Amino acid sequence: MGVDKVIANLLRVAKGDLDDARRLAEVPSRNAIYLCEQAAEKVILAVVASEGKHGNIQHMLDKLVDLVPDENPLKSQLRKLQDLGFFATSYRYPSSSGNVKPQPDRAEFDRHAANVQFALNAAVAGFKVDLSRPSSPAGSAAPLR
Repeated sequence: MGVDKVIANLLRVAKGDLDDARRLAEVPSRNAIYLCEQAAEKVILAVVASEGKHGNIQHMLDKLVDLVPDENPLKSQLRKLQDLGFFATSYRYPSSSGNVKPQPDRAEFDRHAANVQFALNAAVAGFKVDLSRPSSPAGSAAPLR
């Protein structure tokens, strides 16, 4: 599969994750913020893929953002997403003392979701992805500059 297809599909799945996160936030569900993190991870992975790098599947979002060159105009926005990595791990499993951190309040969720949405929109525009066409590749897989 070409990088153009990988980028487009990562961004489509990111959109689905973010849409589902927002639906779960209405309940509320502690899984809402996890899905928000998953959306962020996929947006970052799409940008990393455009740079010709493989980010693997991991929740250390700061390490993934480190793979993006400083010249990439999305890097500063991606930095705003990296703290979501904590919600993939420490907020989903009990600590060594047996405690589970409470889910973030709605205002914090909304702030994170807005940052993910902004990065997603910028990546969709930059890579020329038509989210309404499930099998179409990105119009551009070149690194954003």
